[in-house]
Amino acid sequence: MAEGEVGQGAERLPDLFESIWKAWEFLETTQEDTNSYTVQKQAIKGLADGEKAIRMINDLTLFSINESIGEVSTTELRYMLVPALMGYFIQKRVTKDRLQLVRTGKAYYEDFLRQCKTYKVAKVSVHIEDDEETSDNRVLPSGPPGMMKMISERESKIQAFKEQKELDARLADLKKYVDQEHVDEEVKRDYYITLLKKWVNIACEDLSGINFEIQMLEVREDSMSEAGARKTEYEKKKPPPMRPFIITKDMIQKQVFGLGYPSIPTLTIEEFYEQKLKDGTFQPPMAGHSMQDWAADPEKDKEDREKEEEEKENKTEADDPEELQKARNWDEWKDEHRRGWGNRQNMG
Repeated sequence: MAEGEVGQGAERLPDLFESIWKAWEFLETTQEDTNSYTVQKQAIKGLADGEKAIRMINDLTLFSINESIGEVSTTELRYMLVPALMGYFIQKRVTKDRLQLVRTGKAYYEDFLRQCKTYKVAKVSVHIEDDEETSDNRVLPSGPPGMMKMISERESKIQAFKEQKELDARLADLKKYVDQEHVDEEVKRDYYITLLKKWVNIACEDLSGINFEIQMLEVREDSMSEAGARKTEYEKKKPPPMRPFIITKDMIQKQVFGLGYPSIPTLTIEEFYEQKLKDGTFQPPMAGHSMQDWAADPEKDKEDREKEEEEKENKTEADDPEELQKARNWDEWKDEHRRGWGNRQNMG
């Protein structure tokens, strides 16, 4: 069967790969913002072509776990890059569901690395889920676990940086020959294998950031879920909204307003105050004073209160028997009735 002929109409695998590669080149070199329409359009196109290419690769059964890299034809080597390019395009996408996005990108990168590891294309320096073998067999120096991890990560990054510089230089040299009309088969094969090695390093580096981002996004998602659960619980427990009512100055106003709003309760200031006294929201008024007095003339009521306070203070200083008895009674009442016992305003 000819390459790419798998019932996909006019589309062929080489053409799809060429389109995918052009989308990657644009995204890699553009100076436009990631959120821009052009960048998002290229990322979406790369993903759409990549999905078609993967279906064609699977239908053609181009790769098998029983093969070695030497058994893969030179023209088919480049198609091993498709999952890695899909991971790259997904990282460029901007959507609301970021967690699902990075998880999908992680799956594509891991699929690419798993395949490269199977074909022994390059050494994979990151852990791939569901892999039984450890990816790094180097002997680490003894020391605390935290220190060993830091040393390992530092050595891996230094080694990956050196390898990437060497691979980039080699790819630049080989590209000159690959672009020629007549190129030797071995040169083309060397170019594609070097390109695969480069993308192994890219995938490993991106996976490190993806795993960290997933952890942060999962913590954020758990926090939001917990906050939503607390809000739901609060909505269940919070008291019903207070029914609106009209407060009037006196009984005459109550009768007038009550006729206009028969469905809304109407209370005088005195009735409203007495209701609040019963539920413990307000404290009892001073003897001889009422809300009605305050509403009628606030200034006069204030003066009367101050005068009574002054007289009370004078009687206390003079050891007036009646005033002392009132003070004792008040102290006894406070001992038997704790502050806030009658206040149910803020209770659930």
